[in-house]
Amino acid sequence: MDSSPGIRGSLTALGRAGLAVTAATAAANLLAYLPPALGARRLAPADLGALAAALALVAIATMPGIGLQTAVAVAVARAGGKAAATRASGPGSVARQAWLTALMCGGVVLLAAPVLAVSLRLPVGVPPMLAAMTVPAVLAGWPLGVLQGGERFGRLAVGTVALAFGRYAGVLVGLVAGLGLTGTFALGALAAWLVPPTLSWLLRANGTASLATALPDAETPGIEAAGVTSSATEAAPGALRGRAVFAAASASLAILVASYADLILARRLLPPGESGAYAVGAVLTRAAIWGPQVVTIVALPRLVRGGAALRVGLALVVAAGAALVGGAAVAGDLLVRAVGGDGYARIGELAPYFVLVGALYAVTVFFINALIADRARRPAVGVWAVVAGLAIVAAIVRPGTVGELLACAVGAAAASALVTGAAVWRRKRPALA
Repeated sequence: MDSSPGIRGSLTALGRAGLAVTAATAAANLLAYLPPALGARRLAPADLGALAAALALVAIATMPGIGLQTAVAVAVARAGGKAAATRASGPGSVARQAWLTALMCGGVVLLAAPVLAVSLRLPVGVPPMLAAMTVPAVLAGWPLGVLQGGERFGRLAVGTVALAFGRYAGVLVGLVAGLGLTGTFALGALAAWLVPPTLSWLLRANGTASLATALPDAETPGIEAAGVTSSATEAAPGALRGRAVFAAASASLAILVASYADLILARRLLPPGESGAYAVGAVLTRAAIWGPQVVTIVALPRLVRGGAALRVGLALVVAAGAALVGGAAVAGDLLVRAVGGDGYARIGELAPYFVLVGALYAVTVFFINALIADRARRPAVGVWAVVAGLAIVAAIVRPGTVGELLACAVGAAAASALVTGAAVWRRKRPALA
């Protein structure tokens, strides 16, 4: 029997899913760029710096939400994908882990509020508002993970845009209304708390009774409260454990640190003019990291199930990276001018190497997701080691130009891809053989 129509239908569905997620990610990134762009026109330079610092703090504090989404998606996929996303079994460990993660992230920001206010010269009322924004943004990883693991990519795209609106719409309105930094972020916090009920409605419209019923419960018969079977040897399918959330969250943080490490080193080691030029090139790096992200998002539930997902997904990420590097080689000057203006045209010839750093980290992100899908306990340990190695090498070599530091960054990115790829190979070697 010819199965090609079924294969074509599956590929078509995946293509539509990829387009939807790509469009949603692009819209979310656009929304993220609007507050600083509007602030540059509405605020004094000092207040603009405070706005940028506050937005950066929220971005860092909410990174565990990406890890929460990944962990939930893996749990849903392991429990049966779409079936797990509609199974009602009462509130349990999923709710506890999601709320615990969100409250811990917000609590850290709140406890650090006095230090943040003084060290970053923020109005005293801003850090508590940032904490209030952090909790719902992290909590959003729960329903988004349910949709991702259940391969409801159309609704995942809608949810991604809804989260971005929740994070930035209130801030934008506050800036337009001239409410000042404290009032702006207070309005931002209010808008952020509209996200969880919106995503809960999205799940109910998807056929899921509520967030609390979206996964098998760790308190169902034969499963302990911690999400471990009575034999204490294997996690129940779909049970979400704190260790899994921590592993995924730490992996997200590792990628964030790795993607900014060379930029931080540039600020520390390079002359001011070279540091600014490196910052322009680093924009291309981050675009290349997140450009192929759609492949990883769509592939994650299939990575849990095994099969050809690892080979196909890796091939797509590598192909996307190669295309981006090739494009930068052809139009490097144009890209640099678009990002930083004519004053930075001199680094146009380095554009392909900045993009190469991002493309290699995109491969690393894919490998890390493969490790998370395979229940690796420390999926990002290699990335942390590479970041430490980059700092040590840079301290010894003391690069003094953009090209010298960029060479170190390319080496670090290649090492991270090789280390995480080797970890995947060791775990998947029988399947890949």
